[in-house]
Amino acid sequence: MSFVISTIKWSLFIKAVKREVFMQKKKIFVSIFLILLTNVLFAQQPQPAPQKFALVIGNGAYANIARLNNPVNDANDMAATLRWLGFSVDLLTNANLEQIENAVKRFKNKLSASKNCYGFLFFAGHGVQAQGENYLIPVDANIQNDTQLRLHAMSVQSMLEDLNNAGNALNIVVLDACRDNPFSYSRSSNRGLTVVNYQPADSIIVFATAAGATASDGSGRNGLFTGHLINNLKKSGIEVRDVFRLTHSDVRAASGDNQRPALYDQYGGRVYLNGEPSQLQPVPGPAAQIGSKDSEAALWTIGASVGTSFAAPWVIGTIHGTIAPFKYSFMELGADYGMVSGNADAESYFSFYPFVHYAFFKPFKISGGWYAGIGGGYMLGEYTFPEEKIPVNVFAFDATAGVNIKNRFNISYTMRTDFTSVNNKLAVGYTYRFNK
Repeated sequence: MSFVISTIKWSLFIKAVKREVFMQKKKIFVSIFLILLTNVLFAQQPQPAPQKFALVIGNGAYANIARLNNPVNDANDMAATLRWLGFSVDLLTNANLEQIENAVKRFKNKLSASKNCYGFLFFAGHGVQAQGENYLIPVDANIQNDTQLRLHAMSVQSMLEDLNNAGNALNIVVLDACRDNPFSYSRSSNRGLTVVNYQPADSIIVFATAAGATASDGSGRNGLFTGHLINNLKKSGIEVRDVFRLTHSDVRAASGDNQRPALYDQYGGRVYLNGEPSQLQPVPGPAAQIGSKDSEAALWTIGASVGTSFAAPWVIGTIHGTIAPFKYSFMELGADYGMVSGNADAESYFSFYPFVHYAFFKPFKISGGWYAGIGGGYMLGEYTFPEEKIPVNVFAFDATAGVNIKNRFNISYTMRTDFTSVNNKLAVGYTYRFNK
């Protein structure tokens, strides 16, 4: 009897152990399943795209040393390209030391706000080396020795330390500042910039040419290096270091191997500023640089012209400005001043004609472009005859077309009608493009 009872107890014990083992295995299985499910769910969640901030500086109108033709163009065009690439851009042109220092502080603060962000700092202008350090020169600098250089120029090392302290994912620093030392006190051997001894982690630093060499300011709109860099930044699906390598090859070829850009790389990841190979974006044409809303410098203008209508009035002066409400178009606001009557019997004539035109813009390959649009206005005028004065107050409708050359000189033709007669205006003038 006791044997039977012992057998039953043993059997119940074995069943209890098996049940416990089963329950433990079940818990382990459930835990593993939940872990795997969690990993899958998190893996499927898209990672937020990094924020992109840029500081772009172009100094050319130097007061006390040699002026440079292209840095402002370089800065404007680089800013337009970086905006197209999704960067929030702070643009400075012809900046003094205080403006540069304040801009670098703002830039660092933006980068410090998030670890998941990229920074892109671009400078075009004069840069020099002294005692193993590089300096960027403000436009109003009047420097007589190296001590003043440390006090009145922007230290590249200090700037790099600020960016490193921001702690963000990646900083790209591009310096097209490797021209001849412009200061007469300096030894002629101090050419270009020196090697970057301090290279912050998670940074890519690029010089327009090798250490101790000089870079070309360029004979066209842009410096040799910056022009090629802008073109390569627009190419889709290229890792950022390959962008700089392509630029290196282009500049060497264009300069007859006299200029060789330098790359200092302290970043371990891979970055595609214009889409990964599987997510290609269309390459912007020159319109992203000149003549579209992608470039604030391209369509915000003010100008003046003088022309003739081949009728009354014979001589017309015009002031005008444009804004860019939509891409590839602009709104022109202006006023004509009519002088010199076409009527031989009139002693004098004067008219004032405020108008609004809406035009579509087509850029040339590099700069300038043609436009065509429609609009109208209201003319307030008066003929003065010996016997009487005759007012001319009418609404008029305009059809206009023109061509802009090198973003400066404008030739336009306008056909104007008040629905009782047709008038023609041919005008030539000057246009100044500026940033908002």
